[in-house]
Amino acid sequence: MEPKLISYITAKYGSKSDMMLSEREWQEVIGKMLPRFKEAGALRQVVTQIWNQEGSFILGNLWEYADEKAFIACQELFREAEATHSESTGVSSIIVPSRGVILHDTKL
Repeated sequence: MEPKLISYITAKYGSKSDMMLSEREWQEVIGKMLPRFKEAGALRQVVTQIWNQEGSFILGNLWEYADEKAFIACQELFREAEATHSESTGVSSIIVPSRGVILHDTKL
């Protein structure tokens, strides 16, 4: 199934240790929930560490969804995951979400 929608969320942290702790805990929370995300219509998750902004500690999370219905269903799961994550880390970050409809997808 080809994705129709994506979301790309960046999270900026105050230190490398905060970034690494947050990422490790987030993947633990999401890992337990992956079957539910898949059932809701999420197709893919990619986590990146932004490296072209020296002195910054930024993670990027790309999610692909089957359609708008899947995106909406996953938002409920994200709220649950974020609450669990917040309880376990207490790490603060600046979150910037972007959403998009895929217009072109060129595979090389």
